[in-house]
Amino acid sequence: MTTDAQKPRTFNSNEWILKSEAARLRGVSRQAIWELVRRKRLGTTVFAGKVYLQKSEVMSFKRRPRGPASMYVNRESFPEKKGKPKKKGPDPAIWISQVEAAEIRGITRQAIADLVRRGYFRTREYAGKALVLRSQVKAFKPPRPKPVSKRAKKK
Repeated sequence: MTTDAQKPRTFNSNEWILKSEAARLRGVSRQAIWELVRRKRLGTTVFAGKVYLQKSEVMSFKRRPRGPASMYVNRESFPEKKGKPKKKGPDPAIWISQVEAAEIRGITRQAIADLVRRGYFRTREYAGKALVLRSQVKAFKPPRPKPVSKRAKKK
């Protein structure tokens, strides 16, 4: 007497294929097929210790577009966001990059960075970059060098 779990299953080789056959039919690698199985995009079954995929499912598989799901999902189906609108970036009429400041002053970007470090320019951080005030860059006058003392150094 056998139970349902012990009954041998019948296997139709026309409906099921191995991963190597699926990869060959789709023109991709076996690893790509297993990645689809891992992501539950393709279903599998095990028969006699081997993993099989349903041939019709492999052949009718459609790729999704790349990128975040929001790029290809119907945006009208999402409710509008509530709350404050996103802040825009800094006003380019007021804030400029250090490279632009260097071009205005006719010096290197490293010199502008040094002046920022010394506190000559007010800065604002945006997108990982330090921006400086355009008005300060245009109105900047280099500091005068310290006068050399007239005393001779003692030896």
